[in-house]
Amino acid sequence: MEMHQLEYVLAVARHSNFTRAAQEIKTSQSSLSQQISKLENELGISLFMRTTRSVQLTPAGKEFLTHAKRIMAEVIEARRCIHEYVSFGKGHISVGVIPIIGHYRIPNLLSSFKSNYPRVTLSLREKQCNELLDLLHNSKIDAAFVQKDNGAPSFQFIPVATDQMVVVTSERHPLATRKSVDLKALQCENFIVPPPASGHHEDFHNACLAAGFEPNILMTCSSVKTILSLVREELGIAVLPANVASADWGICLKILSLTPTINEKIFLAVKNNDDLPPTLKAFMEFTSQWVNKHNPQNHIKIKVIPIKSAFEDIIC
Repeated sequence: MEMHQLEYVLAVARHSNFTRAAQEIKTSQSSLSQQISKLENELGISLFMRTTRSVQLTPAGKEFLTHAKRIMAEVIEARRCIHEYVSFGKGHISVGVIPIIGHYRIPNLLSSFKSNYPRVTLSLREKQCNELLDLLHNSKIDAAFVQKDNGAPSFQFIPVATDQMVVVTSERHPLATRKSVDLKALQCENFIVPPPASGHHEDFHNACLAAGFEPNILMTCSSVKTILSLVREELGIAVLPANVASADWGICLKILSLTPTINEKIFLAVKNNDDLPPTLKAFMEFTSQWVNKHNPQNHIKIKVIPIKSAFEDIIC
């Protein structure tokens, strides 16, 4: 059985006529008849009842036609998918990003993808975690780097990085002389943290509730620099991912490790569909390979080290 024989059967069934079927598929009537006869001999049964006036499907032919249609539909879909892979170099991907991606080398991931797929255009949209998941759900973006796996079956999540929360205080804060602090010891503190739409805020709030207290959040802010400036001015303390806090280390600030450990993860989220476009599949595969190359354990090592400053002796 050959693919063109299935096409011939479908054409004859549509027209109930060998001549018109041959014209449609651009072959001779004799060749068409020979191929269908060859198929019938192979199957050991007639697919058509032929008369001088018409051609009709036999009961076996009707059954065969059902399978032939399904097979040809699968073949057409397979060809379409392969064609997309061959020509997807001109595609476009809209990616949502959280404000802190720069602390996790994700810009390098995006740049590396562009270098490998120069004809694929990327557009970036910065929002907080929950906002990005809403955009993704509504198909306003193709993928998003987010801080949480919400467990929704409509999404799939690729782990990109793991971090840990730390406490940031001013140098004059009573806790500043410590190297670490228990979360329960912070229940009377004023906190300056990222906004509620961020995955970080939700993780921190849930950790406080698990420790037996409702955090007193003085202010929420998207800008890490603003958060640290407010902490420096002793309006409150901050709880931030270690990589974020360390990268923005500044004069008059102290970083303390936090117990128990509160892990923070970053994922690439995409919709859980079987018909994702080839460009997006390529981006997902590239992301997985990039993570394995740069973080074999899928974990960004955290090492909080006080950075010596030339201005360390300035009075804060």
